Amino acid sequence: MVNKKLEEMLLQITPGTPLREGLYNIIDAGIGALIVVGMDESVEKMLDGGFYINCDYTPERMFELAKMDGAIIVDEECKTIIYANVHLQVDRKYSSEESGTRHRTAQRAGKQTGKLVVAVSERRKTISLYKGDMRYKLKNMAEIMNEASQALKTMERYRYVLDKSLANLTILELDDIVTIYDAALVLQRFEMMMRIEEELEGYVVELGTEGRLIELQLEDLAQDIHEEMLEFLSDYKSEEVEYESIITQLREFTNTELLEIENFASVLGYKKSYSSLDNKISPKGYRILGKISKLTKKDIEKLVSNYGELSSIQEAPIEELSDTKLSKLKIKAIKNGLKRLKFTVELEK
Repeated sequence: MVNKKLEEMLLQITPGTPLREGLYNIIDAGIGALIVVGMDESVEKMLDGGFYINCDYTPERMFELAKMDGAIIVDEECKTIIYANVHLQVDRKYSSEESGTRHRTAQRAGKQTGKLVVAVSERRKTISLYKGDMRYKLKNMAEIMNEASQALKTMERYRYVLDKSLANLTILELDDIVTIYDAALVLQRFEMMMRIEEELEGYVVELGTEGRLIELQLEDLAQDIHEEMLEFLSDYKSEEVEYESIITQLREFTNTELLEIENFASVLGYKKSYSSLDNKISPKGYRILGKISKLTKKDIEKLVSNYGELSSIQEAPIEELSDTKLSKLKIKAIKNGLKRLKFTVELEK
Protein backbone atom coordinates (compact mmCIF):
# COMPACT_ATOMS: atom_id res chain seq x y z
CA MET A 1 0.00 0.00 0.00
CA VAL A 2 0.95 3.58 -0.60
CA ASN A 3 2.51 5.40 2.40
CA LYS A 4 -0.40 6.08 4.81
CA LYS A 5 0.57 9.71 5.49
CA LEU A 6 0.94 10.38 1.77
CA GLU A 7 -2.38 8.64 1.09
CA GLU A 8 -4.18 10.85 3.64
CA MET A 9 -2.63 13.92 2.02
CA LEU A 10 -3.56 12.86 -1.51
CA LEU A 11 -7.15 11.96 -0.59
CA GLN A 12 -7.79 15.63 0.25
CA ILE A 13 -6.83 16.71 -3.23
CA THR A 14 -7.57 13.86 -5.67
CA PRO A 15 -9.55 14.47 -8.88
CA GLY A 16 -13.24 14.69 -8.05
CA THR A 17 -12.68 16.68 -4.83
CA PRO A 18 -13.80 20.36 -4.69
CA LEU A 19 -10.26 21.47 -3.84
CA ARG A 20 -8.80 19.81 -6.94
CA GLU A 21 -11.44 21.44 -9.16
CA GLY A 22 -10.48 24.85 -7.78
CA LEU A 23 -6.79 24.12 -8.42
CA TYR A 24 -7.57 23.16 -12.03
CA ASN A 25 -9.24 26.56 -12.49
CA ILE A 26 -6.17 28.31 -11.07
CA ILE A 27 -3.75 26.40 -13.33
CA ASP A 28 -5.92 26.96 -16.43
CA ALA A 29 -5.87 30.70 -15.75
CA GLY A 30 -2.06 30.68 -15.52
CA ILE A 31 -1.89 32.11 -12.00
CA GLY A 32 -0.25 30.85 -8.82
CA ALA A 33 -1.69 30.15 -5.38
CA LEU A 34 -0.82 29.25 -1.80
CA ILE A 35 -3.53 27.38 0.13
CA VAL A 36 -3.55 26.11 3.72
CA VAL A 37 -6.08 23.35 4.43
CA GLY A 38 -7.19 23.45 8.05
CA MET A 39 -7.44 26.10 10.73
CA ASP A 40 -6.19 25.92 14.32
CA GLU A 41 -4.07 27.91 16.75
CA SER A 42 -0.81 27.06 14.96
CA VAL A 43 -2.17 28.43 11.67
CA GLU A 44 -3.69 31.50 13.32
CA LYS A 45 -0.31 32.45 14.81
CA MET A 46 1.17 32.70 11.31
CA LEU A 47 -1.49 34.95 9.80
CA ASP A 48 -0.70 38.57 9.03
CA GLY A 49 -3.08 40.95 7.25
CA GLY A 50 -5.51 39.74 4.62
CA PHE A 51 -9.28 39.42 4.81
CA TYR A 52 -11.57 37.35 7.00
CA ILE A 53 -13.98 35.82 4.44
CA ASN A 54 -15.80 32.94 6.21
CA CYS A 55 -17.93 32.00 3.20
CA ASP A 56 -18.92 28.68 1.67
CA TYR A 57 -16.18 27.12 -0.45
CA THR A 58 -16.70 26.86 -4.20
CA PRO A 59 -13.99 26.25 -6.82
CA GLU A 60 -15.00 29.50 -8.53
CA ARG A 61 -14.61 31.56 -5.34
CA MET A 62 -11.20 30.11 -4.62
CA PHE A 63 -10.12 30.90 -8.18
CA GLU A 64 -11.22 34.53 -7.83
CA LEU A 65 -9.46 34.91 -4.48
CA ALA A 66 -6.27 33.36 -5.90
CA LYS A 67 -5.92 36.41 -8.16
CA MET A 68 -4.65 38.23 -5.05
CA ASP A 69 -1.06 37.52 -4.00
CA GLY A 70 -1.62 36.25 -0.45
CA ALA A 71 -2.46 32.81 0.92
CA ILE A 72 -5.95 31.34 1.14
CA ILE A 73 -7.02 29.48 4.30
CA VAL A 74 -9.80 26.87 4.02
CA ASP A 75 -11.18 24.53 6.68
CA GLU A 76 -10.15 20.86 7.00
CA GLU A 77 -13.18 19.58 5.02
CA CYS A 78 -12.73 22.30 2.39
CA LYS A 79 -16.30 23.52 2.92
CA THR A 80 -15.46 27.06 4.06
CA ILE A 81 -13.01 29.70 2.86
CA ILE A 82 -11.87 31.37 6.10
CA TYR A 83 -9.18 33.86 5.05
CA ALA A 84 -7.83 35.26 1.78
CA ASN A 85 -4.83 37.37 0.75
CA VAL A 86 -3.03 36.72 4.07
CA HIS A 87 0.72 36.82 4.57
CA LEU A 88 2.18 33.81 6.37
CA GLN A 89 4.74 34.71 9.04
CA VAL A 90 6.58 31.38 9.36
CA ASP A 91 9.09 30.74 12.14
CA ARG A 92 12.64 30.93 10.76
CA LYS A 93 13.69 27.72 12.54
CA TYR A 94 11.80 25.71 9.88
CA SER A 95 14.02 25.20 6.84
CA SER A 96 13.12 24.66 3.18
CA GLU A 97 14.91 23.14 0.18
CA GLU A 98 12.68 25.01 -2.28
CA SER A 99 13.92 27.99 -4.30
CA GLY A 100 10.78 30.01 -5.11
CA THR A 101 9.30 32.29 -2.43
CA ARG A 102 5.80 30.75 -2.60
CA HIS A 103 7.10 27.15 -2.38
CA ARG A 104 9.57 27.98 0.41
CA THR A 105 6.78 29.51 2.46
CA ALA A 106 4.49 26.54 1.72
CA GLN A 107 7.07 23.95 2.84
CA ARG A 108 7.97 25.84 6.02
CA ALA A 109 4.28 26.40 6.87
CA GLY A 110 3.60 22.70 6.34
CA LYS A 111 6.38 21.81 8.77
CA GLN A 112 5.29 24.36 11.38
CA THR A 113 1.56 23.57 11.40
CA GLY A 114 1.39 19.94 10.27
CA LYS A 115 -1.45 21.00 7.95
CA LEU A 116 -1.69 20.32 4.23
CA VAL A 117 -0.27 23.33 2.38
CA VAL A 118 -0.68 23.52 -1.40
CA ALA A 119 1.49 25.63 -3.69
CA VAL A 120 0.52 26.17 -7.33
CA SER A 121 3.38 27.31 -9.57
CA GLU A 122 2.38 30.09 -11.93
CA ARG A 123 5.29 29.50 -14.29
CA ARG A 124 5.53 25.69 -14.31
CA LYS A 125 1.79 25.04 -13.82
CA THR A 126 2.48 22.33 -11.22
CA ILE A 127 0.88 21.53 -7.85
CA SER A 128 3.14 20.82 -4.86
CA LEU A 129 1.92 19.44 -1.53
CA TYR A 130 3.55 19.93 1.88
CA LYS A 131 2.58 18.46 5.24
CA GLY A 132 4.97 18.03 8.14
CA ASP A 133 8.22 16.76 6.67
CA MET A 134 6.48 15.39 3.58
CA ARG A 135 6.82 17.03 0.19
CA TYR A 136 5.11 15.74 -2.96
CA LYS A 137 4.69 17.14 -6.44
CA LEU A 138 1.53 15.98 -8.20
CA LYS A 139 2.11 14.38 -11.58
CA ASN A 140 0.24 15.14 -14.75
CA MET A 141 -2.91 12.99 -15.02
CA ALA A 142 -1.96 11.65 -18.46
CA GLU A 143 1.49 10.69 -17.12
CA ILE A 144 0.02 8.87 -14.10
CA MET A 145 -2.53 7.05 -16.27
CA ASN A 146 0.25 5.88 -18.60
CA GLU A 147 2.38 4.63 -15.68
CA ALA A 148 -0.65 2.89 -14.15
CA SER A 149 -1.43 1.16 -17.47
CA GLN A 150 2.18 -0.09 -17.70
CA ALA A 151 2.00 -1.36 -14.10
CA LEU A 152 -1.28 -3.18 -14.89
CA LYS A 153 0.35 -4.96 -17.84
CA THR A 154 3.25 -5.97 -15.62
CA MET A 155 0.84 -7.24 -12.96
CA GLU A 156 -1.05 -9.28 -15.58
CA ARG A 157 2.22 -11.00 -16.56
CA TYR A 158 3.17 -11.67 -12.95
CA ARG A 159 -0.32 -13.00 -12.16
CA TYR A 160 0.08 -15.46 -15.03
CA VAL A 161 3.50 -16.54 -13.71
CA LEU A 162 2.14 -16.85 -10.16
CA ASP A 163 -0.85 -18.95 -11.29
CA LYS A 164 1.49 -21.29 -13.22
CA SER A 165 3.75 -21.62 -10.15
CA LEU A 166 0.76 -22.38 -7.90
CA ALA A 167 -0.57 -24.98 -10.36
CA ASN A 168 2.85 -26.66 -10.43
CA LEU A 169 3.01 -26.52 -6.61
CA THR A 170 -0.42 -28.18 -6.40
CA ILE A 171 0.79 -31.17 -8.44
CA LEU A 172 3.97 -31.44 -6.36
CA GLU A 173 1.95 -31.27 -3.13
CA LEU A 174 -0.47 -34.00 -4.22
CA ASP A 175 2.53 -36.18 -5.20
CA ASP A 176 4.27 -35.23 -1.92
CA ILE A 177 7.53 -34.18 -3.60
CA VAL A 178 7.74 -30.47 -2.68
CA THR A 179 11.19 -29.06 -1.89
CA ILE A 180 12.16 -25.90 0.00
CA TYR A 181 13.11 -24.41 -3.38
CA ASP A 182 9.58 -24.93 -4.74
CA ALA A 183 8.00 -23.21 -1.72
CA ALA A 184 10.54 -20.35 -1.73
CA LEU A 185 9.96 -19.76 -5.45
CA VAL A 186 6.19 -19.42 -4.95
CA LEU A 187 6.71 -17.03 -2.02
CA GLN A 188 8.97 -14.92 -4.26
CA ARG A 189 6.17 -14.75 -6.88
CA PHE A 190 3.67 -13.71 -4.20
CA GLU A 191 5.91 -10.90 -2.95
CA MET A 192 6.50 -9.55 -6.46
CA MET A 193 2.73 -9.44 -7.00
CA MET A 194 2.23 -7.61 -3.70
CA ARG A 195 4.78 -4.95 -4.65
CA ILE A 196 3.15 -4.25 -7.99
CA GLU A 197 -0.25 -4.13 -6.27
CA GLU A 198 1.08 -1.53 -3.81
CA GLU A 199 2.40 0.59 -6.66
CA LEU A 200 -0.97 0.44 -8.42
CA GLU A 201 -2.83 1.34 -5.22
CA GLY A 202 -0.72 4.52 -5.10
CA TYR A 203 -1.77 5.41 -8.65
CA VAL A 204 -5.44 4.72 -7.81
CA VAL A 205 -5.29 7.10 -4.82
CA GLU A 206 -3.67 9.85 -6.88
CA LEU A 207 -6.07 9.42 -9.81
CA GLY A 208 -9.15 9.74 -7.60
CA THR A 209 -12.39 9.49 -9.59
CA GLU A 210 -10.37 9.21 -12.81
CA GLY A 211 -8.80 5.96 -11.60
CA ARG A 212 -12.00 3.93 -11.21
CA LEU A 213 -11.29 1.71 -14.23
CA ILE A 214 -7.71 1.05 -13.05
CA GLU A 215 -9.09 0.18 -9.60
CA LEU A 216 -11.56 -2.35 -11.05
CA GLN A 217 -8.81 -4.02 -13.09
CA LEU A 218 -6.56 -4.11 -10.02
CA GLU A 219 -9.30 -5.75 -7.91
CA ASP A 220 -9.78 -8.38 -10.62
CA LEU A 221 -6.06 -9.19 -10.87
CA ALA A 222 -5.54 -9.26 -7.09
CA GLN A 223 -8.62 -11.43 -6.46
CA ASP A 224 -8.05 -14.09 -3.74
CA ILE A 225 -4.27 -13.48 -3.71
CA HIS A 226 -4.03 -12.34 -0.08
CA GLU A 227 -6.10 -15.25 1.22
CA GLU A 228 -4.16 -17.79 -0.84
CA MET A 229 -0.86 -16.34 0.36
CA LEU A 230 -1.95 -16.72 3.99
CA GLU A 231 -2.95 -20.34 3.35
CA PHE A 232 0.39 -20.93 1.63
CA LEU A 233 2.28 -19.48 4.61
CA SER A 234 0.22 -21.64 6.99
CA ASP A 235 1.35 -24.67 4.96
CA TYR A 236 5.06 -23.95 4.83
CA LYS A 237 6.26 -21.63 7.60
CA SER A 238 8.09 -23.34 10.45
CA GLU A 239 6.33 -23.34 13.82
CA GLU A 240 8.83 -20.87 15.33
CA VAL A 241 8.10 -18.14 12.75
CA GLU A 242 5.18 -15.71 13.14
CA TYR A 243 3.12 -14.35 10.22
CA GLU A 244 3.91 -10.75 11.15
CA SER A 245 7.63 -11.49 11.11
CA ILE A 246 7.41 -12.99 7.61
CA ILE A 247 5.48 -10.02 6.20
CA THR A 248 7.85 -7.53 7.86
CA GLN A 249 10.94 -9.26 6.45
CA LEU A 250 9.43 -9.45 2.95
CA ARG A 251 8.63 -5.70 3.04
CA GLU A 252 12.25 -4.94 3.96
CA PHE A 253 13.82 -6.86 1.04
CA THR A 254 15.68 -4.69 -1.45
CA ASN A 255 15.17 -5.29 -5.18
CA THR A 256 18.46 -7.25 -5.22
CA GLU A 257 17.48 -9.40 -2.22
CA LEU A 258 14.14 -10.07 -3.91
CA LEU A 259 15.95 -12.03 -6.64
CA GLU A 260 17.78 -14.38 -4.25
CA ILE A 261 15.68 -17.50 -3.59
CA GLU A 262 17.54 -18.49 -0.42
CA ASN A 263 16.26 -15.29 1.26
CA PHE A 264 12.69 -16.58 0.93
CA ALA A 265 13.66 -19.95 2.39
CA SER A 266 15.14 -18.09 5.37
CA VAL A 267 11.94 -16.05 5.83
CA LEU A 268 9.93 -19.28 6.08
CA GLY A 269 12.26 -20.46 8.85
CA TYR A 270 14.61 -22.77 6.91
CA LYS A 271 18.39 -22.60 6.48
CA LYS A 272 19.64 -19.77 4.27
CA SER A 273 21.83 -21.87 1.98
CA TYR A 274 21.63 -23.23 -1.56
CA SER A 275 22.41 -26.75 -0.35
CA SER A 276 19.24 -26.90 1.76
CA LEU A 277 16.94 -25.84 -1.09
CA ASP A 278 16.64 -29.43 -2.36
CA ASN A 279 15.41 -30.71 1.00
CA LYS A 280 11.88 -32.16 0.90
CA ILE A 281 9.10 -30.50 2.92
CA SER A 282 5.44 -31.44 3.33
CA PRO A 283 2.60 -28.91 3.32
CA LYS A 284 0.03 -29.05 6.10
CA GLY A 285 -2.78 -28.84 3.54
CA TYR A 286 -4.51 -25.50 4.25
CA ARG A 287 -4.27 -24.23 0.66
CA ILE A 288 -5.31 -27.45 -1.09
CA LEU A 289 -8.12 -28.30 1.33
CA GLY A 290 -9.36 -24.71 1.02
CA LYS A 291 -10.21 -25.48 -2.60
CA ILE A 292 -12.75 -28.14 -1.56
CA SER A 293 -15.99 -26.16 -1.26
CA LYS A 294 -17.71 -28.57 1.13
CA LEU A 295 -15.08 -28.02 3.84
CA THR A 296 -15.30 -25.15 6.32
CA LYS A 297 -12.23 -23.55 7.91
CA LYS A 298 -13.10 -25.40 11.11
CA ASP A 299 -13.10 -28.74 9.20
CA ILE A 300 -9.71 -27.96 7.66
CA GLU A 301 -8.25 -26.97 11.02
CA LYS A 302 -9.52 -30.25 12.51
CA LEU A 303 -7.96 -32.32 9.70
CA VAL A 304 -4.60 -30.55 9.89
CA SER A 305 -4.60 -30.82 13.67
CA ASN A 306 -5.26 -34.60 13.51
CA TYR A 307 -2.95 -35.54 10.62
CA GLY A 308 -0.28 -32.82 10.53
CA GLU A 309 0.29 -32.84 6.78
CA LEU A 310 -1.54 -33.20 3.46
CA SER A 311 0.02 -36.52 2.46
CA SER A 312 -1.33 -38.19 5.62
CA ILE A 313 -4.82 -36.85 4.90
CA GLN A 314 -4.59 -38.18 1.34
CA GLU A 315 -3.49 -41.63 2.46
CA ALA A 316 -5.97 -41.93 5.33
CA PRO A 317 -8.70 -44.54 4.64
CA ILE A 318 -12.32 -43.47 4.73
CA GLU A 319 -12.93 -45.36 7.98
CA GLU A 320 -10.13 -43.46 9.69
CA LEU A 321 -11.38 -40.10 8.39
CA SER A 322 -14.76 -40.95 9.89
CA ASP A 323 -13.13 -40.78 13.33
CA THR A 324 -12.67 -37.03 12.83
CA LYS A 325 -16.47 -36.76 13.08
CA LEU A 326 -16.76 -35.27 9.59
CA SER A 327 -19.91 -36.23 7.70
CA LYS A 328 -19.77 -38.91 4.99
CA LEU A 329 -20.52 -36.22 2.42
CA LYS A 330 -17.47 -34.19 3.47
CA ILE A 331 -15.20 -37.26 3.56
CA LYS A 332 -16.32 -38.19 0.06
CA ALA A 333 -15.75 -34.58 -1.03
CA ILE A 334 -12.16 -34.77 0.29
CA LYS A 335 -11.31 -37.99 -1.56
CA ASN A 336 -12.97 -37.01 -4.83
CA GLY A 337 -11.93 -33.37 -4.57
CA LEU A 338 -8.21 -34.13 -4.28
CA LYS A 339 -8.33 -36.50 -7.27
CA ARG A 340 -10.31 -34.05 -9.35
CA LEU A 341 -8.03 -31.15 -8.40
CA LYS A 342 -4.92 -33.00 -9.58
CA PHE A 343 -6.62 -34.04 -12.82
CA THR A 344 -7.83 -30.48 -13.49
CA VAL A 345 -4.46 -28.87 -12.83
CA GLU A 346 -2.60 -31.39 -15.01
CA LEU A 347 -5.16 -30.85 -17.77
CA GLU A 348 -4.70 -27.06 -17.59
CA LYS A 349 -0.93 -27.44 -17.77
